[in-house]
Amino acid sequence: MIPQHRRGAPQKSQPMSLPAPVGGINATRALSAMAPEEAIYMYNLLPRSEGAQLREGYSEYANGWTGDASAQTVIPFQGLTPADDRLWVANRQGIWNVTTVGTTAPVQDITFPDLGTGAGICTFVQYITDADGAWLLLCDSRNGYYVYQESTGVWAKPTQGGGAGHINGVDPNDLNFVMVWKERVFFVERDTGYGWYLDNGSIYGNATRFNFGRNFRFGGELRALFNWTLDGGEGLDDYLVALSSAGDVVVFKGTSPTDFGMVGVWNVGRVPAGSRLGVSYGGELFILSIEGLFPMSQVFQGAAVQNAQIYLSYKISAFLRNLMQTSIDDFGWQVYMLPNDGGIAIGTPPVTGKATVQFLYDFGTQAWGISRDINIANAANWQGKLYFTDTETNKLWYENGVNVDKVHIDPVTDGVAQTITFSILTSYQSLGSPGQYKRMQFLRPMWLGGGTPVFNIQARYDFDIQEVLTTQGTTVAGSTTSGIWDSASSTWDLVVWGGGAAQASDNPRGANGLGRHVAVAMRGQAGEAVTLIGIDVIWDTGGLM
Repeated sequence: MIPQHRRGAPQKSQPMSLPAPVGGINATRALSAMAPEEAIYMYNLLPRSEGAQLREGYSEYANGWTGDASAQTVIPFQGLTPADDRLWVANRQGIWNVTTVGTTAPVQDITFPDLGTGAGICTFVQYITDADGAWLLLCDSRNGYYVYQESTGVWAKPTQGGGAGHINGVDPNDLNFVMVWKERVFFVERDTGYGWYLDNGSIYGNATRFNFGRNFRFGGELRALFNWTLDGGEGLDDYLVALSSAGDVVVFKGTSPTDFGMVGVWNVGRVPAGSRLGVSYGGELFILSIEGLFPMSQVFQGAAVQNAQIYLSYKISAFLRNLMQTSIDDFGWQVYMLPNDGGIAIGTPPVTGKATVQFLYDFGTQAWGISRDINIANAANWQGKLYFTDTETNKLWYENGVNVDKVHIDPVTDGVAQTITFSILTSYQSLGSPGQYKRMQFLRPMWLGGGTPVFNIQARYDFDIQEVLTTQGTTVAGSTTSGIWDSASSTWDLVVWGGGAAQASDNPRGANGLGRHVAVAMRGQAGEAVTLIGIDVIWDTGGLM
């Protein structure tokens, strides 16, 4: 009798829809333990409730200021009436009026006398006095205190002295930071631990010194002051928060500086260059340090600042820390609100050989994404939109609802707009059969919006985290050279930076390769508003290994 050979069971293809990574980037878990709705990285696709949405593009708003340095501050002013709204930029040479869209020859309202280090880097705050109406108070890091009066439309430079329109007690040229706490104007004196404050309701007059530095346990200069409103509005719960260059955070409570009571001192680690390191949202104050974006409310709940999980930026802490290790002393770190997206952004300085990035947090999904290919020197909100300057050109840009980058005032001279390039790597999954080999057969992303992007989609196996490098071409097998998690040779940790009906792409894309854990990598370009809502996959399985 001839023995019968048993045949193996025929392999069956298995379909599944992978969710869009609405959970955003998560750099805190092992690659083998990430949730399906998380991503290893996602550039220019941002986590929204409906899916991974292509970031907004930007257009040129104004240009034409002169000088040997790009504008490093965007200065918005919201008047008591819309007709009195103003917009300026500041560079090393001075302050330029760019209120009107399309401006190519702005008027220089202020000429800075000192063009040294820090000129053009400004802080500012709006203020209303009982006698004279609305003002903009500004301190340039090099040239000191300036004021703008809405009713006259004129800038003025206070000088030291005891007369009207003067500052008495400190040279206003030495003041490099301004803010308001409980209707009182506060300043920071450059390169010291001293703060100064004026009489309640005044923008000139006698300045009184307060030594914040004596409370800094780790030393350093007074870098910034913040108003922290615990009750989410203007009330008796307002605290004054002082930040040192060494990362000491000192919290004061009282009705005026004369009855200050120190609530506590915490150290959040070394802080980046500059003073644009804090932002308030509702009743919360966030402060940026090398440890991440720290929510001040946590200290009143008994949390230790060393607990990484209390930081808003916990899931991207590896990204931030790696970048700060090489650029913490460079100008460009800042925290700002995103007016149209319900989120918060961490801006970073340009790094040679790497694309400039911004880390964007969505309060709705409580998730992080990364915007790149936008070189932002400084950003500010004005009339409900985000405006920013860059470090390469004398141009002011704004987000005005377009879905492409670099829409120039003069496209004939400066070039046509550019589509937005995105790149994403989903989390690795075992697809219900851990330890068993999978062979991907087809991949099909599903998009919501006005069209289908041009894209190159590939299967990735067993923790290969390298980016897809081109946006077009046939699908190829995943690279056999896997990047190592958190290594200097991989894409991870910034080493390489490189509404309508739902619709699938034009057809499924073939995939090949073999592995026990599977992810999907995709790189593409789009010039319309699109949202990735999921990825259909088909695979079959092999034996255990």
